[in-house]
Amino acid sequence: IIRSKREISSGINAEYGERWLGQSAEQRCKCYIFFTTAGSFIARAIDFGKIPFFSDKTNFLNQVFVKNCWAWTILLIAMLALVRLVFEKVPLRKVYVIALRLVFGTLYWYVWTTVIDGIKDNMGRCSTGSANTKLLCKAEGGHWKWMMDISGHMFMMVYCNLFITSHTDEMHEEEGPSPSIASTVISYLCLLLVSLFDLMMVFTVLYWHSPPEKILGCLIGVLGWTLTFKQLMKLLH
Repeated sequence: IIRSKREISSGINAEYGERWLGQSAEQRCKCYIFFTTAGSFIARAIDFGKIPFFSDKTNFLNQVFVKNCWAWTILLIAMLALVRLVFEKVPLRKVYVIALRLVFGTLYWYVWTTVIDGIKDNMGRCSTGSANTKLLCKAEGGHWKWMMDISGHMFMMVYCNLFITSHTDEMHEEEGPSPSIASTVISYLCLLLVSLFDLMMVFTVLYWHSPPEKILGCLIGVLGWTLTFKQLMKLLH
């Protein structure tokens, strides 16, 4: 049977898409670091032009999902844990572990968003030349030019995707009854959210922040995942 080029191309795209979505958290971690590093410098060297909608910071996906990515992550992971406790009778201890991770993740998110905002507001220069903070600069009617604007979006999208993927990895590796319809539906919603954040990472790398700012954001996300799923679990055991 002779297939058209379009059919062959569609099959290849589907195969690679399935492989990517099936990547473990450890595999994704390496891919994110490599992509952010290489992609940031490529985007600096090559002008890819503006893509309508995605090159606009005020687009719907950025405002609703990316800016609130940790809230969406908490919602889906908490729902998944609750549904599995009720319908699949998973041990209560596993739910406690997930709850502890969510609390730790929220603290990590709060600390680093505060630090990133503090660096942005205090490490820069004012157009008037006298003020040394963003607040004082605005009070004098000047324009604040920051020296370092670590990508909070990159930090949180990397952290959220690794956080979600780690939980779904654990669920698939567990032995026990088949997943309920409810947990399957929520798992697909998690997959959609991870796919969306992957897509938005691409445009963050293409259009916003300098290479060091994006790479730092990515590494902070990876560090958070390492602390949450490696070091925290050692303490629990």
